[in-house]
Amino acid sequence: MLLRHGLDILAVPLDSELIKPLTIDRNLPGFEGFTSAGNRAIESSQPSHSLLYHALASPEVTLDEAGQPLQLYPTPAEIEAILDYVYGVNPPTLEDLQRKAEGAPLALVVFASEYRCAGDTVHGEHADLCFSRTGIARVGTVAAHYDAQRRCFLPFVDDDVHGIRVMPVRYSAYIAMQHKGNAARFGPMDFQDDVDAGLDFWVPLHKLFEGTQCLAGMDLTLELDNYQINEKLRYVHRYYEGTAGWQEPEISQPPFVITDGLAVWATQADLGPGLLLPQPKSRLVELAYYQGKPLSFQVPRGTSGIVHARHQVSKDGQIKDLNDREGVDEIVRQGGYRALHYHDGMADGWVRAHCPSLENSLPSVAAYSVIGAPDFFPLCSQRQLIRWANTEPNLPTPPDIWHTKLEALSNIRYCANLSLKDQPFSADDRGVTAIVALPREAGSTSSSANSATTVARPSSLPDAAAGVFGPGWELGRVFQLSEDNTSLHFLAGYKLASPFSEDVRICAALSSFWPGVAPDSARTFEPRGSLHTIIPLTDQEIGQTGGPAWDNQRGPRLVEQAEGRFVQYHAYEYTDYTQVALDGGFSLQLTGNTTLQDYEDRVLSMNRVYNVLGVGSNKPERNKWPILSFTFVHRPDEELDTAEQEAGLQLSGWVHRYQLYERGLDSTRDIDFKLRNVEILHQATLLVSAEAILVKHDESSWQIAK
Repeated sequence: MLLRHGLDILAVPLDSELIKPLTIDRNLPGFEGFTSAGNRAIESSQPSHSLLYHALASPEVTLDEAGQPLQLYPTPAEIEAILDYVYGVNPPTLEDLQRKAEGAPLALVVFASEYRCAGDTVHGEHADLCFSRTGIARVGTVAAHYDAQRRCFLPFVDDDVHGIRVMPVRYSAYIAMQHKGNAARFGPMDFQDDVDAGLDFWVPLHKLFEGTQCLAGMDLTLELDNYQINEKLRYVHRYYEGTAGWQEPEISQPPFVITDGLAVWATQADLGPGLLLPQPKSRLVELAYYQGKPLSFQVPRGTSGIVHARHQVSKDGQIKDLNDREGVDEIVRQGGYRALHYHDGMADGWVRAHCPSLENSLPSVAAYSVIGAPDFFPLCSQRQLIRWANTEPNLPTPPDIWHTKLEALSNIRYCANLSLKDQPFSADDRGVTAIVALPREAGSTSSSANSATTVARPSSLPDAAAGVFGPGWELGRVFQLSEDNTSLHFLAGYKLASPFSEDVRICAALSSFWPGVAPDSARTFEPRGSLHTIIPLTDQEIGQTGGPAWDNQRGPRLVEQAEGRFVQYHAYEYTDYTQVALDGGFSLQLTGNTTLQDYEDRVLSMNRVYNVLGVGSNKPERNKWPILSFTFVHRPDEELDTAEQEAGLQLSGWVHRYQLYERGLDSTRDIDFKLRNVEILHQATLLVSAEAILVKHDESSWQIAK
């Protein structure tokens, strides 16, 4: 494959071959996104200009010169070795880097990084490395797995639908310079003119690695240190100021505060240095123990959504599941009883680099390390959805169809957790979640034949994380007054619900309150308030076809009774996602394989269906039309054939089938208070393609929707 570009990797001496000019064949699959300015296998200090690095690191490079699938891919360690060689082929002195920084402050800075396709880079012109001082790892029940073809880690377990792999983050140390934001030179990504031009950002200049080839005249040793903390339970008891039954000094000890067993550095040689691995747990949520006994607390009034409190501990030590009592929401809201405490493996903290040879020359600047909840849509990122929603002509402007503002963590300008051990962050450091690029030389530009290319894969950078906090999915927001009485916002893991499954329950029921990570369970439960489906889950994904539901809940059922037709739901009030986690019932195998295109198609087709039904963007009116069924139609299909024949139009491409009903009165079943029956006034069935919709009301004929 590389010979097609004129590069012979078997040449002797190899070092001369790697720096000779090449004639790049950008028509070769996988090289369309390689920068037009690159013409060597290795370009000193410029990874995106280095053909060999691109060939090994890019997820686009999957075919050989004959168009056949490659049979062998590099390991993460081998990709890192090539990256080190890019920076070590012509090692600079520290003085060289100081001149390159043009007087800007220098520091030893830790970044999370990814080599990305053109469409997901800071500049959007060609494949390139992207850097952030925030890395997002994710909890799981199974060890990490590297997918060599996509050059990334995946959360799926092939032979276990309920298995969820931990997702790690790669951290690296760079000598970096500090500059005000500069959209043309390094970013940050999605440059905010009114904010970023006045903020300081650390911009990587030179990657550090051990040995004599990194910096001229130096023999470096390098160590990455990390600190992670989960203090959600401590925050609960601080928030309720002792009324929950525990106070200092107990709440500053395990399990109220957990610092051990959260993450470790990978030691497998083929994974390379700097890979931080969350430690898999047997369950995503675990019972908390204090001094060898199950930990319980006195439930204060109004804790709903903050902490799980549905497993009551009676005076004789028996555990009672409050989900089996009628009116459980009000019981929890009133509090006044003891309940079991649970914890999860989420955390935040820092990663810092130590290099003895540079300690007297450069300060050390930490990265913000986050261990977040599982991402149920790992192939979709918030930033990608933002770009699509803001340019899609068939959505409102601005796209306010979600129940929250669509935003990415990478666009939030808050400082990192200011209460962490050793306090490595400051209130002025508001660019910690931003994504930046390597700096361009003044006036330099480059582009590629195909700048929009992207590959569906998870990301550990913050543009794939939720960015508006209520409290959030990966992080929450802390508000406090500074010493000069000005308001200050910073990010912290402890502001999330304990355990995270409480947030999942709420966010999913709010129609994917955090788009791109949380599923939309609005159709699973009885209609409530003005809630309505936004990103519909298929019948298979919610378990209606017999397979496992993503959340282990029972979907709606059509029932015939003497009084008429009803849709029967298991009431939302009696769902317990913490119990789902304890039972190992979560699954992301189906939702997790939803591509960005599929996600966009679902949102758009759902929006078009509401328009056909005459409810437009009116949220209360949309709530009157719940979904009874949502599936993908695959030809041959008898119903589709009949619909096309009656309507006189053949649908092309993908087809979504919706079955909705206009709802009437709802009632609680006398025989089971956990059930809700909702009256069907009439039904509508719709077959939706990208260009047209066929609709059928009750027993009428199929028609083309206007």
